[in-house]
Amino acid sequence: MARFPQRVPRGRPRPVRAVERSRIRAQARAAVAVETALMRRWFGASAFDERERSIASIAAEQEIPAYAAQLEEEYRYDGVWSLRCPGFLRIGEIAALPDRALLGWLDRLSGLRLPRALAILDEAPEFSSAWQLALRVYMTQTLPEADQDLLGLLAVEAWKRRRPDRPCLEVLLDEEFAAHVACLADAGRNLGRYVAFVRRVFPLLQGDNFDDATLGGESASHLVLCVARLAKLSLRAAFVSPAQASDGMAEALRWYDRLPVRRGDLRGPFTRILAEGLEALGRGDEAERLRRRAEAR
Repeated sequence: MARFPQRVPRGRPRPVRAVERSRIRAQARAAVAVETALMRRWFGASAFDERERSIASIAAEQEIPAYAAQLEEEYRYDGVWSLRCPGFLRIGEIAALPDRALLGWLDRLSGLRLPRALAILDEAPEFSSAWQLALRVYMTQTLPEADQDLLGLLAVEAWKRRRPDRPCLEVLLDEEFAAHVACLADAGRNLGRYVAFVRRVFPLLQGDNFDDATLGGESASHLVLCVARLAKLSLRAAFVSPAQASDGMAEALRWYDRLPVRRGDLRGPFTRILAEGLEALGRGDEAERLRRRAEAR
């Protein structure tokens, strides 16, 4: 007696046999293995190892805020986040949480009662770091590495929703990183956006006196990175948009002597970037004077 294939009503998915299911799984495993191999080759094996430490511990080594390191990590490993950082959440995933879930997770991870935790958040000074506040005040007992990152992200998102008119440091870092990525795509067109950020934000944070007492070590060190980025982006735009590049370089030079470069290994590369930018703009004499002044320190 002839056997006919099972008829399935139109519009409904066909049942997946065990053999086909096994084949699909094997293909998925192979695809992940290939992707991982390619990413390891692209980024380097050591750079693509699974991250097990909190982003705050990585940021401390670089002397930058934890949120800035999170932005860098998400940008660098976009598309392979689950392979690079299994168990760690992204900024967008926290931003998508409804208010009730956001506060529920904050209440669960914080060592303080939720009303007290939110009151401390509401009383914190403008431009202070919500992430640092979470780790120093909310975390009353040691948490797993992934939960430490989650607590920091939750505090940042809670601040963003409760105090949009008085931003925390992480809101400014969002703006700076977005301007940086736009300049990487087209420095000639978007450099003005980064220059506008520096001109508006730097005076708000510290005025003309850049010392560690104003913002604290991590944030102050990140300002050095921002000005170095501005100089490097100006160098990229020098041949496409000389006027904008000259404007960006002038702004970088304006803040150069006011920044707290505590580490001697940073002053040299910083000076070199500025000098190369000046040379690209045809200002070789000024570049040479800058180098001599740096060597004399």
